[in-house]
Amino acid sequence: MHPKVDAWFVLVLPLLLTIVTENSGDIPVDEDKQERLLSVVPCIRRLCEKYFRSERAMKGSLAIINIKPDASTFQLHILRSFNEDARHELGVMVKDASRPHWNASHVTEKAKNYLMLIADSSALAAPIRQLRRLPTWNPLAQVVVLFTAELTPLVFEIEVRNVLQELFDNSVLNVNVMVQRYNTSVLEVWTWFPYESGGCADNIDRLRLVDECEYVLQEADAERNLRASWVFRERHHFADFGPKIPKYYNYCPLKVSTSIWEPFVVGNASHIEKGLEVLMLDAIAARMRLVPVFSVIETALTTGRITADNQTGLYADVLQRRTDLMIGGLHENPISRKLLSATIPYYQDDLTWCVPTARHAPKWLNVFIIFNVWTWLIAIGIIFAAAGLMYRFNYVERLVKENYTWMVLQSLAFSLSVYAHYWPRRLSIRLFLIGYMFYGLHWNAAYHSFLISVLTRPRYEPQIATVQQAIETGFGFAGAENMLGHFDKPDASSRHIARSYRVCSNLDECLGRLRNERAVAIAISRAHSSNSRAIGEAELYCFPKAENIYTYSVSMLAKKDFHLLPKINELIRRISESGLLGKWQKESEKIRVDQDEEGGEGSTDGGEGREGGQTILRLDHIEGAFLLGAAGLLLALIAFIAEVLYYRAKRRYRWRDNLFDRFIL
Repeated sequence: MHPKVDAWFVLVLPLLLTIVTENSGDIPVDEDKQERLLSVVPCIRRLCEKYFRSERAMKGSLAIINIKPDASTFQLHILRSFNEDARHELGVMVKDASRPHWNASHVTEKAKNYLMLIADSSALAAPIRQLRRLPTWNPLAQVVVLFTAELTPLVFEIEVRNVLQELFDNSVLNVNVMVQRYNTSVLEVWTWFPYESGGCADNIDRLRLVDECEYVLQEADAERNLRASWVFRERHHFADFGPKIPKYYNYCPLKVSTSIWEPFVVGNASHIEKGLEVLMLDAIAARMRLVPVFSVIETALTTGRITADNQTGLYADVLQRRTDLMIGGLHENPISRKLLSATIPYYQDDLTWCVPTARHAPKWLNVFIIFNVWTWLIAIGIIFAAAGLMYRFNYVERLVKENYTWMVLQSLAFSLSVYAHYWPRRLSIRLFLIGYMFYGLHWNAAYHSFLISVLTRPRYEPQIATVQQAIETGFGFAGAENMLGHFDKPDASSRHIARSYRVCSNLDECLGRLRNERAVAIAISRAHSSNSRAIGEAELYCFPKAENIYTYSVSMLAKKDFHLLPKINELIRRISESGLLGKWQKESEKIRVDQDEEGGEGSTDGGEGREGGQTILRLDHIEGAFLLGAAGLLLALIAFIAEVLYYRAKRRYRWRDNLFDRFIL
């Protein structure tokens, strides 16, 4: 024998075989029964070698053996039989479900095989609970359950079904149950095939006898020159049952719970159209020969606080095994990691803030914003200064009697490169006017060249693009209730957001309100915000990635230890590598584009007044010019009224002429 079984030791083996014993007390047995029990030990080891997955040792692997002081002779014989294997292909880790297990976080290798020794089916729950808490837990491992007591024909089938059902409820399907035939030394192996005869792994229908083994003494045969020896008598029932978890699944239903969450799932409560995840599931189901069956989750559940409630919580359908998978742009969280299993991630999304796009800047300023304030002040100053010079030139030459206002108009005409009524005689004045005309040509060309682009391109007010800007501007904040946990932080911004946070039971409705509510930011998925039907993409602005609340990987959530999960993960990996995800995402986005075009929502503010690719100027594009003209007319009217009143007062009170008369008469 190798190292003693009553000590702790390490076997240099890569494969873990976990033997779980249940302390059921000392059960008195007679010598015949004890002898029959011990006689099946060689068959137990022989059949375990057949069912268990084993590989020859290439690297060190930790295996711990802890034998209870009161372990039965039968259990000790089983352990010795594995320990004395000269090939050492199976490492042994012994557990005692009646005692709490010490920290096993250092063991990272998943168990490939389990051997559970129980007296009856009621003793199975405790070792399963213990094993599920270990980091080595693997529901896809090969499981052998051995009854350590003989079962009468009356209770045999009931006990076997109970064992299979208990393991099935824990998502373990690769199960073989060893039972000693009553009052014999024959060991029988019973099992079930979840997908046999078109089955869908939903209930244990038929029990199948797959192996029989007896270890007997073969008497000596002098004629054949054979000495007495112990031999195995075996019968294998090779019915065409196929593997327990086959490659194809009889077009069984794959039940899926989902929320309507574009671009992952597109549709409504009564009909699922397409979507990134829907197309992915269709491809996976077709490959596995499954039929996806969708049920829509209530919107209030998807936005409410996430709990472990298996009756009314978000995960209730999966926890109660009414559905197999959940989709809808989901990601893992601390609660889902404890209750559910997840596929490998296939999409990266952001939780971010979205606000209304900045409004158009007032159009009446279009004719003024071509140049900045200083440029306008310099240009206006040049006009008045040139008018003053021309007024002085006209006074020196004594050509015509004109006031300063008239000269301002002449100076403005020169600066705009239009005809002006002024004919000076002196060469120096003419040269000045030629230079002034060149200035006017340049100014006029620059003004009109910029004017076209300003009039035809929409201008916007400053866009709110950070959380700090939103807080300073007095924005309110809103989002789903399950997002509040992200703002439970000590910084000032998070505290402010938490105080002003408004819970939205329907995020799409909140997005739609951004059309009318200008001072609110919605916390929402970036992918969904750009694909939601509730609001046009041009009406929404989402903060840049540097302002993300949270970045996460999207995956499907499944029943805990779902037996189809490894195959689904394999297909998701192939789909991701093939580039189909990008294609399906574009198809999902195209659904919204087509619907927007049909509904007439495809136009944006940037395309206002466009016909045949040309921009047609409307009154609001040049309303600034009309406003300026109206202001000029109003000033002229006021000046006219003032002149009339001044003229009448002068005649009535016989005022003398003064310097002011030169400018108004």
